[in-house]
Amino acid sequence: MEIPTVDPSLPGEPGTEESLSGGSPLPPSPSPRRRGRPLSEAELAARRANLELARAAPRDRIYRRTRRRREASRRNIQLALAWRRSPEGNARARLNAFQHGLAAKTSPELRAALGESPEDFARHLELVSRVFLPRDKEEGRLIERLAQATWRHIRIFRAQARLERFAWRRLLARAGKGRRLTLEETSERAYQVSKLFAGARLVESEASRLEDRIERILAALIRQRVRAEGAL
Repeated sequence: MEIPTVDPSLPGEPGTEESLSGGSPLPPSPSPRRRGRPLSEAELAARRANLELARAAPRDRIYRRTRRRREASRRNIQLALAWRRSPEGNARARLNAFQHGLAAKTSPELRAALGESPEDFARHLELVSRVFLPRDKEEGRLIERLAQATWRHIRIFRAQARLERFAWRRLLARAGKGRRLTLEETSERAYQVSKLFAGARLVESEASRLEDRIERILAALIRQRVRAEGAL
């Protein structure tokens, strides 16, 4: 989850720019790079040099606990706890286990995370209610469960369609300008396309589970109608 943080102090003594390995000071940070611009040779060389310095640093120097680090850690913990206890943090924490959303229930928080509006589900619930015309509160509860299950069934195929469109656009962006492909490049692209169907199998499994649930709800609705007709 996203929380405000306090930057911990840099390794080394306060007020110095000593590198992690104890050698010469690191070069000043370059100006921010414009997004999408390729790195220059000088920038690549500087990044490689910094990476080598980081790898060469002794572990006891990298991970040593200093007074400034302990203070920064305590401040970060207090900020995290305060944010977690806030209404916004509490609402966000409810989505910590959220992954793809294929099996998500139709709670307001999850609908918002999936880009769905409450009005969309309300219209779907009204549609299902108009089809079956519930007679009492028990049938109304069954109709609401049916609307939720069928809405989730619609959602998973919509999500799969979005996933596949995004994957094809990403492949095209990686491909670059049109040119003759080597056999290795063709094989790699074929492999990337085949990976799309791994997600499709997840969708089919979840759809099958939801279809079983829908059948059970429909059977319960019919039993409720039979009982109601027998009581007349």
